[in-house]
Amino acid sequence: MDKIKIIPGDRNLISDVDGILVGNAEDDHLQTGLTYLKLEKKFSASAYVFGGASASREIDLLQPERTIRYIDGISLSGGSVFGLSAGSEYVDILSEENRGFKIKDSTIPIPIIPCASIYDLGDKDNKSINSELYRNLAKFAFKNANKNFILGNIGAGIGAKAGIFKGGLGSASINIDSKYTIGAITIINSLGSPFIDDTGILYSGFYEMNGEMGGNINSNHKNFAEYIFNYEYKNNTKLRRDLTSKENTTISVIATDIDLNKLDLYKIAKMCTSGLSRAIKPIGTPMDGDIIFVISSNEKKINIDDYNLTQIGSLASDTLTRAIGRGVFSAIQNIKN
Repeated sequence: MDKIKIIPGDRNLISDVDGILVGNAEDDHLQTGLTYLKLEKKFSASAYVFGGASASREIDLLQPERTIRYIDGISLSGGSVFGLSAGSEYVDILSEENRGFKIKDSTIPIPIIPCASIYDLGDKDNKSINSELYRNLAKFAFKNANKNFILGNIGAGIGAKAGIFKGGLGSASINIDSKYTIGAITIINSLGSPFIDDTGILYSGFYEMNGEMGGNINSNHKNFAEYIFNYEYKNNTKLRRDLTSKENTTISVIATDIDLNKLDLYKIAKMCTSGLSRAIKPIGTPMDGDIIFVISSNEKKINIDDYNLTQIGSLASDTLTRAIGRGVFSAIQNIKN
């Protein structure tokens, strides 16, 4: 992969990787929701838990030494442990479609749906949040999964925060030499800030491609000037955050069509922690529950030596950085508009 040409994917979304659809559903009143990666073909998967307080399901199965290689979908949600119940809804739906891991002599398929959730319940009524809410949202997200989706205050990102600012759902992709694709999707709900202190400059703005963050660096950060320095914005109770809380998580998925084994995927997941740290400061704290999934359709064969694996991991990390910037940019633009 020497002297490669890199451009954003056609949609600049994780769905540029063939076989991936994305469905979003949210409760506008409760400001919580979920995002579902609907996989139309087999994807191998691994994951790395980067933060100290994750809410997750089926993560252990994705470790390199575990038997299970393929998954049937990924659930990203709000709602903490309640949001994880969306995974059970997807399991039921896929089982009816005869999707899942087959065990010898059994007619019952076992769908594998890894799940991760953010905590967005700080101002919610405890009578309003329950597992049934997220199961109902899951039905909608599954049914309406599509190649095209918007960024920002949507799906699992609707109630997300990034430091004292609005977080949300972000995505980005690259095309490599018109042959290979890498995409990322992320829910930014971090303890740390995506902005350089007291400026309108996104840390991720230095990795921007084709003006996807509004020309953040070269626009003298006018896109965010009002938001960053306006007292009303910074003290809006909907945007403020208790920075000593344990309510923070950035959950992300990296996808590619390059053929990679489970250990390779795990190594890339670990490398992609640098993509988080380039976009958010601080990151991976004891109060964060950060998780990075990496999945592959295994369709494009290349020689995977240490050099190529390092290059793929580096490109994946950059793509995650851009996805975070795009998510924050879109979320804040939605507020301002």
